[in-house]
Amino acid sequence: MKESTRGTLLVVARTLVVVVCVAVVVTARPTVGWGSLAIMLLAFAGLLAVLGSYNRRFR
Repeated sequence: MKESTRGTLLVVARTLVVVVCVAVVVTARPTVGWGSLAIMLLAFAGLLAVLGSYNRRFR
């Protein structure tokens, strides 16, 4: 696989993960309870994982 294709697929995958995580947080926000909080924290952890994988390239 060419490097440009790999880079493009990585950007698309990261973008999809971010969109899904933000959608989960927005969907779970109106609900009050420990389960909703756990779901939002997992989505937040997903966002942090994407940010960490992006920043790993610039160490």
